[in-house]
Amino acid sequence: MTTATTPPSRKAPYDSAAARTAVEQDAQDFVAVVRRRLLDLRSERGGRPALTVAAFDTELFGHWWHEGPLWLERVLRLLPHAGVRVTTLASAAASGHVAGRVDLGPGSWGSGKDWRVWSGAAVADLAAENERVAQHLSALLARTPVAARDPVGDQLARTGLLALASDWAFMVSKDSAAGYARARHHGHHDDFRALAAVLESGDRAAAEQLAAALQRRDGPLPWLDARLFQG
Repeated sequence: MTTATTPPSRKAPYDSAAARTAVEQDAQDFVAVVRRRLLDLRSERGGRPALTVAAFDTELFGHWWHEGPLWLERVLRLLPHAGVRVTTLASAAASGHVAGRVDLGPGSWGSGKDWRVWSGAAVADLAAENERVAQHLSALLARTPVAARDPVGDQLARTGLLALASDWAFMVSKDSAAGYARARHHGHHDDFRALAAVLESGDRAAAEQLAAALQRRDGPLPWLDARLFQG
């Protein structure tokens, strides 16, 4: 048997059939809880329709929770059969299910529910460098508008996003492969500064050559269009 505390060397092989059984049980349980909650709220509201919101960190689905997509599919199919209408927040607000506006204060899911993980003392230098890159990226793209896809601008945005990735500060703050995270942070920042410098120099051929080399090495998000950052 495999549990959360079973040592890795003693964990049982993945059992897809057992996993699908658990998916069905969990989906049925979730739908029952939602339906019961809505009925209770309706009773409390004197028979008026009620609303409940389920917010998920999508990183869970398929990554940390392998069966997450299957579970979500079953939930979305089972809810209508249980008499629950699935809708969006915008539609719920338009239908009058939201009493009013609530202005939330700054916060995050990180330690302390504040910004210490990404801009605390342990990573203050990273946060300062990120601020400079963000401003530089915005300024560069704002003053070099293009009407069509531009591989240099696209790679500049792509490299900028890699430099600004919150993973690096998170790993440093949590002391999880902190040296590797700092190396990745600084490496992407160096790449961004190099490409930005060539682009600002006016040497288009050199900029295209460097952008192509960076894309071959670090080319995620091939659909990324720098024009999206130009407001």
